[in-house]
Amino acid sequence: MPKSFADRLILEDLRLSNGLAIAVSDKQMAQAQRLLAVTEGVFACPEGAATLAGLLPLIDRGWVQPDERVVLFNTGSGLKYL
Repeated sequence: MPKSFADRLILEDLRLSNGLAIAVSDKQMAQAQRLLAVTEGVFACPEGAATLAGLLPLIDRGWVQPDERVVLFNTGSGLKYL
């Protein structure tokens, strides 16, 4: 079974920084992938698009303010998923 090698470290970082994690669906990732392609010209991998898919509801819920600067990491190309 696949398992993240850094899962415990990531969870510890979230706790120590008073951060949070949010789950997104495959559909939300696909929508974010399209949004990145249309607005930024980036063909993100699904896991890269998941960062945007998670950010949007955090903005809607007020966890992230519209004037805050946020960095989203896209670690791969959508081409490998075609």
